[in-house]
Amino acid sequence: MCAAHKTSTLAGVALAAAVLTGCAPDPAPAAQEAAPSPAAAVAWMNGFCGAVKDFIDGNNKMSSASGETLEAVKKSTSDQLGHYAAILAKTVDGLGALPAAPVPAGDAAKREFLAKYTSARDKTVKAKAGLDAAGTNDTAAQSRAVEGLLAAQKDTHGALDPVAAVLGAPELKTAAASAERCRP
Repeated sequence: MCAAHKTSTLAGVALAAAVLTGCAPDPAPAAQEAAPSPAAAVAWMNGFCGAVKDFIDGNNKMSSASGETLEAVKKSTSDQLGHYAAILAKTVDGLGALPAAPVPAGDAAKREFLAKYTSARDKTVKAKAGLDAAGTNDTAAQSRAVEGLLAAQKDTHGALDPVAAVLGAPELKTAAASAERCRP
């Protein structure tokens, strides 16, 4: 073979390779996220709604502070704060124990609710500790405790409807309709 023929053969092979590369099929499109299974979405919504429903049920059982003396009112308020702290702690634990949501909107709702309930729990625990450490006749401590309870209740007020929190996620909205713990 002569040198000119070898060069043209190599050039032809290179040209063919370039043409074939240009005509190769496009790489497979990126795998799309699979839709969550309906059963997984219902199970997750049951847990999410259940944690909030347990809070609402516990809150409805909370007695009002009462008493004839400052000491009795202090004890009653402390008991009320203890009850509220306990149901908030249970709610925080329930939300925290949820697995990853089947869609990102669920995780966002969980983070939002968890932040509100955690803040409320912390305020309630602080209010109870302050009241319990105060003297029997310390009316200012009683006022601070009530303010702490009201602040905690304000935190939870925006986190009472778990279904509304996921309305932007059709999979979770549909799941909520089937989830037993999401029903009133």
